[in-house]
Amino acid sequence: MKNTSKKTIQHKVVDFKRFGFTLLALSVFMYLGVIIPTVTVTPGKMLPLMIGTVVLLGLSLYFFTKAIKYKKDLQSADE
Repeated sequence: MKNTSKKTIQHKVVDFKRFGFTLLALSVFMYLGVIIPTVTVTPGKMLPLMIGTVVLLGLSLYFFTKAIKYKKDLQSADE
């Protein structure tokens, strides 16, 4: 494997981890908006917050699995 290809894969691993952590943090804030009782959160606002939390957690999981896949590819290329 070429050196530039390895660097590209390393950058992808770092980027996918960064995307995953960012989406995970955003989903935590959205979930906190659901569980912290306030007067302004109505049942009509609760459903989009919960759906958004689940979607963001799913995307975060997707990006973490992509990062793991690329990391394994990089390790197998080094051997």
